[in-house]
Amino acid sequence: MNHLIEGGKELSCRFPLKAAAGMLFLALLHHALMFLCFTLLVLLDLISRWLAIAAGLLRSEGQENPSLLSMAGAIPRARRLGLINSRRMKEQGLSKLLLYHLCVLAAACADYLLSSSGHPIGLVSLSISYLAAAEALSVIENLSEAGFHSMTLLLSRLRRIKK
Repeated sequence: MNHLIEGGKELSCRFPLKAAAGMLFLALLHHALMFLCFTLLVLLDLISRWLAIAAGLLRSEGQENPSLLSMAGAIPRARRLGLINSRRMKEQGLSKLLLYHLCVLAAACADYLLSSSGHPIGLVSLSISYLAAAEALSVIENLSEAGFHSMTLLLSRLRRIKK
């Protein structure tokens, strides 16, 4: 029984701080998940870019239709040959990620101000939709360049819709 009382005392120790931290976490959870999803989209874009570069390497070596597995296996070789420059790609990926987060933050601030004035427009939804669609399109373009014909067909259809 003493263990229960001691556990309760430990749990209630610094309760206001724990409650405030929990509320802050809940308030930021939605935005943290959005930032995580953008990070994953940029990572998918990076991986699909590596696959496209590796596919180009394999085609230059005479493989007409390399498989996804052979492309993935050729990524380390493409890096050793200098076709994949991790420093340049890291800088591009990081700058893209920071830019996306700044856009979402700016749109969130604008949304807050506009909704406070009584005229909500939904800039956050618009900005997030555009950035997510642009990143997803980039992944499809990279996979198309890698030689996946279904992605080429999807890309041509998406481009027709875009116009």
